[in-house]
Amino acid sequence: MPAETPTGRGRPWQVLLLMGSGGSDVLPGEVKAAQAATPGWEWTTLGGRSGWSTDPWPALCAADVVVTHAGQNAVAECAAARRPAIVIPQERPFGEQTATGRALTRGRLAAVADRWPAAEEWPALLEQVRALGGDLWSRWAPGDGAAQAATALAAAAQGERAL
Repeated sequence: MPAETPTGRGRPWQVLLLMGSGGSDVLPGEVKAAQAATPGWEWTTLGGRSGWSTDPWPALCAADVVVTHAGQNAVAECAAARRPAIVIPQERPFGEQTATGRALTRGRLAAVADRWPAAEEWPALLEQVRALGGDLWSRWAPGDGAAQAATALAAAAQGERAL
């Protein structure tokens, strides 16, 4: 039988820190401080300085909470996997991540932070987002993209316009 953890469930809650390849505003010391402040959580980092994963899907699906930037691919992956997320938009030349963060906030799809939270903020933030769950992502990605694409392709093949 597994040892008792601070979560009381035999294993810690899982956090996936999903970093992009476009640069990061998060320093390794900030990640270590967040890890130290959350003993009931086990952190895994993909991307950034931690190295690239050819298939992040298993880690994404295993996560109880995903912490990521507001890049379109990262947001789409969180939505497809229906994982609760903390999104921290990073500075980009055209403000696209900031705009995505505003859209996520308006839709109440994820917790959006304008900066990396202080170490003492992480325990409550992770628990709040975990409890929120990931079901609201269905508003962003309904899950029927393949069926919609097939309908559009069939209509195009017949010379019709798909709606």
